[in-house]
Amino acid sequence: MPPHGHGHSHGAHGHSHGAPAAAPKRDHGHGHDHGHGPVDRGKDGRRALKIALLLNSLFLIVEASVGWWSRSLALLSDAAHMVSDVAALALALLATYLATTPETSRRPFGLVRAEILGAFVNAITLVVACGLIFREAIARLVAGPPAVPGMPILIVGSVGLAINLGSAFYLWRASKGGDMNVRGALLHMLADALGSLGAIVAAILTLTLHIASADAIVSLLIGVLVLFSAWGLLRDSTKVLLQFAPAGFDRDALGQRLSAIVGVRAVHAVRAWSLGSGHVVVTAHLTTHPDAVAGPILREAERLLRHDFGAAYITVQLDPEDAPCAEA
Repeated sequence: MPPHGHGHSHGAHGHSHGAPAAAPKRDHGHGHDHGHGPVDRGKDGRRALKIALLLNSLFLIVEASVGWWSRSLALLSDAAHMVSDVAALALALLATYLATTPETSRRPFGLVRAEILGAFVNAITLVVACGLIFREAIARLVAGPPAVPGMPILIVGSVGLAINLGSAFYLWRASKGGDMNVRGALLHMLADALGSLGAIVAAILTLTLHIASADAIVSLLIGVLVLFSAWGLLRDSTKVLLQFAPAGFDRDALGQRLSAIVGVRAVHAVRAWSLGSGHVVVTAHLTTHPDAVAGPILREAERLLRHDFGAAYITVQLDPEDAPCAEA
């Protein structure tokens, strides 16, 4: 059963919240954390995403228009980023709402993992956008870059940099809680800030040194930086989707702490994974002495898992010593 419902044994009930009860002699006791639906932790992130989405949508129209008129790859590549960024911000915003969907019998954790899916898709779009920029920049270097006016690019790039940094600031403040979905949106904004900075540099080089290839070269450098950041987000979100243990989780240390609980003889089947930001799931089987009392063991195990190891969803199964568990 999912590790969030009611604790039970086949013969008697053992809860981490109830009064102490003798551990059953032959049956397994289960102690569970009781969930009451998802907690809306994303209000700050949602507000930041709305602000960033509005600012970037307005600027996208201006930048794409000037980039098309001036034939600037730096501006057009930055506008391409912003198309993906506007879509990414909209996706991230939608994910914050989906993540608050209440749990049901068919969705025992609601749609908490929607945030991670949003981060994963955003990372993929960043990688694809980098590939397109690389292809166009290399083609221009091989065929010879077209002449581009420097001043319009300089103006639009400067305005874009201010908007990107402002959006990134709001998202950075909202991402301090470890929200990977907002982190993905933040990376998009930082990528666009780099794009705008690159457009400014390319415009200055074009105006002062008349380097026609500056536009394409700067775009290549920006693409490398963006790809590096996108790879980190793609790696982290993939680990969550594949249910890797949370970063920094030490199973051996947890096993030792659980083994030290009075009445516990051994620990096995310790597992931990993450549903999303702040949603760590931990399960464990504790082999108990024949005369051990279930209540205190379950309460101490839950306290340890929740407060010391940051678990949001907890399942602890008690296996009496004279009734070995098949997973031991």
